[in-house]
Amino acid sequence: MKHIKRLITFCFCAVTLFVGCTKYGTAVSTITSTEYENKQLKITAMVTDDGGCDYYMEQGFCYSLFCPPNLTDVYTTQVKVCNYSEVDTFSATFTLPLVDTAYYVCAYVKNSAGLSYSNAVKVSTGF
Repeated sequence: MKHIKRLITFCFCAVTLFVGCTKYGTAVSTITSTEYENKQLKITAMVTDDGGCDYYMEQGFCYSLFCPPNLTDVYTTQVKVCNYSEVDTFSATFTLPLVDTAYYVCAYVKNSAGLSYSNAVKVSTGF
């Protein structure tokens, strides 16, 4: 009888834990503004859906000469804005190194469900 109670308790806890984790989704973000001047890109993004999580493990931007930029690509540069934040709007100002070049920039957000990227925005540095 003890073994059955333990087994039932274990199964209940395992199911509760599994179901609790699946309700979360990755966060959804979008770039709300970009302004390029004197080699500096000022960019702002907003989380439009938090995926059911209370905070974000990491927020930032990434850019590349290739579309879409992502953090696993060796040609992508990461600009981390913050760790463990509850803020839905985040921004950064950083230098784009090459002039007369088209860059693709996107925001990224990591929560407990994983990593997601915003739409990629093309930024031209002085054509």
